[in-house]
Amino acid sequence: MGAVLLVFRSELRRRWRSWLILVVLVAVVGGLVLAAAAAGRRTATAFPRFVAAHGYDVYIFNNQPVDGLSRLPEVASITNIGLPGPGQPRCACTHVINPSNFYVNELSPRALNRVVKLVAGRMPDESSPDEVLASFNFQQDYGVHLGSVIHVPFFASSQLPTLQSGANVAPAGPTMALHVVGIEAAELEFPSGQAPEYDLFTTPAFANAVNHRTVLSAAYLVRLRHGTADLPQFAAAVKGFRLAYISDQDTAAEAVAQSIHPQAVGWWVLAALAALAALAVVGQGLGRQSVVESEEYPKLVALGLSRRQLVALGTARNLVVALAGAAGAVLVAFALSPLTPVGEARLAEPSTGLAFDPFVLLIGALVTVVVGLILGLWPSVRASQVHIGDDRALPAHRLSIMDRLAGSGAPPSASIGVRHALERGRGAATIPVGTALFGTVIAVLALCATAVFGASLAHLTATPALYGANYQLSFANQGQPGNPVREVADLQRDHAISGITVGTRNEISINGVSVYSLAGKAVRGPLLLSIVTGRPPSHDGEVVLGTTTLHQVGAQVGSIVHVTVQRPTGGSRTAAFRVVGTASFPSDAGLGGLGSGAGFTQDGYLNAACPPGPTQAECQSAYDKNESFAVLARAVPGPKGEAALARIDQASQDNPMRPIVPISLVNFGEAINFPLILGFMVALFGAATLTHLLVVSVA
Repeated sequence: MGAVLLVFRSELRRRWRSWLILVVLVAVVGGLVLAAAAAGRRTATAFPRFVAAHGYDVYIFNNQPVDGLSRLPEVASITNIGLPGPGQPRCACTHVINPSNFYVNELSPRALNRVVKLVAGRMPDESSPDEVLASFNFQQDYGVHLGSVIHVPFFASSQLPTLQSGANVAPAGPTMALHVVGIEAAELEFPSGQAPEYDLFTTPAFANAVNHRTVLSAAYLVRLRHGTADLPQFAAAVKGFRLAYISDQDTAAEAVAQSIHPQAVGWWVLAALAALAALAVVGQGLGRQSVVESEEYPKLVALGLSRRQLVALGTARNLVVALAGAAGAVLVAFALSPLTPVGEARLAEPSTGLAFDPFVLLIGALVTVVVGLILGLWPSVRASQVHIGDDRALPAHRLSIMDRLAGSGAPPSASIGVRHALERGRGAATIPVGTALFGTVIAVLALCATAVFGASLAHLTATPALYGANYQLSFANQGQPGNPVREVADLQRDHAISGITVGTRNEISINGVSVYSLAGKAVRGPLLLSIVTGRPPSHDGEVVLGTTTLHQVGAQVGSIVHVTVQRPTGGSRTAAFRVVGTASFPSDAGLGGLGSGAGFTQDGYLNAACPPGPTQAECQSAYDKNESFAVLARAVPGPKGEAALARIDQASQDNPMRPIVPISLVNFGEAINFPLILGFMVALFGAATLTHLLVVSVA
């Protein structure tokens, strides 16, 4: 070993530049692979960690404060929220805010810090009544930003009896101009298969200025001692409290985590592909280094070094390069950590700064060392096969393709180019052709994947029917009850409008799973639902489900499911429905996003809520009077249809809305960068390889 170490020190002094380039090569390629793997783990765990820091198990809403919840044995903690009753908010937004999912929340400063994560801006000044935080989906869907002013009218406390009767009245309380000073993320705002909330969070000064003059409801965020395991006992315990609304947030949180998981898989696939390219690049570099250094081996053999000592010499060099490269890879991955995660996972990530993942980085460093030794072992063994007088000028294997090319009469320039591309060469000019071709294939694959994926995603986002919006305009009566007869009549007079559907959104339960539904009636043309498989509902006992909902309720097309609906006159009723298809529902309809929701015909929903009997007429009348209806419209294709839509946009006083691209698709669009990142990695690997070849050649 003394002789090996002596030669090793001599080689280090002579070849430190090429060794250093090899270390940088291993550090760069290994660091990028570790960074992608760590990004996948960080993405997959982002929302569970967000829930642990800012989440809760149960959401409770009630018109009046509820006493005694904190004394239940299953309750670990409760956060109280005051909910003043807002009317239609107004702002310089991209479109009119839908008030049915809009909430103004009052929390103490301590509770606010626990419930929300500040994404941008700052926390509101506790002494300022007009400073608020706005939810991140408010920013994404309505264009609210730091500095936006939202004018919110509130119902006066004297209007409470009128509101409870279901009458349609204008707010008579104070109107507040609320200034957005920060953007936040809270658990209920993430798309989970239920209607997302659009929130403003106020200050104690706001509560002091407004609460005594407006209708005030209460909400409670409950953490249970044993999480989901305590839900059955807690649900049984609160039955006597007569709560207006209670929601299981653990199921919703699981749905959010599942929607983010494909991003994590994308990072891991990226890491695997980058690792394949890295194996080729590092193996090529170590092989090249062994070939160059083996030119001195005949002299070392003449001086008395054995073949085993030559292998030990190459292995010692590989070990030093692998150890230094692994350390550099950990540093590179750690430095890149603030760039990930992306999309919804970044909103949920409790800390978006530098992050050291010991599981990935330390194990990855160990794997880098082992792989480096394995990749360099065979080149070291092959380079040690020398004898005294060996000039290393071994004949290269001639490929049969060269003979066929020469026999075809190809010019000498073509023959020389093909030979350099496909033959390994000899001596110091030996090139690992196989790994070079492998790297080229990976690079072309990344380019093609980017083009195909980008074109597919662009087509998807440009075709609303594919993401559930099988219409071009929608009219909502801004959360106020009553059938929109005037809007339907105006649309029917325009013959360029080919489809008109009137529908309502309702919260229902399917096989015990809470979900939102659309109940529609086709006034002109077919029912405007985007059917994925099967067919739309056409009879009273038929339903279509989103694919996520289909799995959640344990059903398939053709199954019978049990649907529980709220009766317009009070109480609930359960009816059996047959699943006749799967559908994609628009996220801006308040159904929570792609894959979630249920669709009925309006008659089918009404027959479930108002069965035949003496009270059917009264029940249906209450439905027509108290439900909030929306109108969906679709125009004929071409310039005639576009002109009709533009005419309606300009003439209507009812704030018609165009379909909104779901935020889940916008976030999924981040995945289009994965092939680009892979292509960048391969290009970087190639540049590092060329640098190493240049340094070795000059040396």
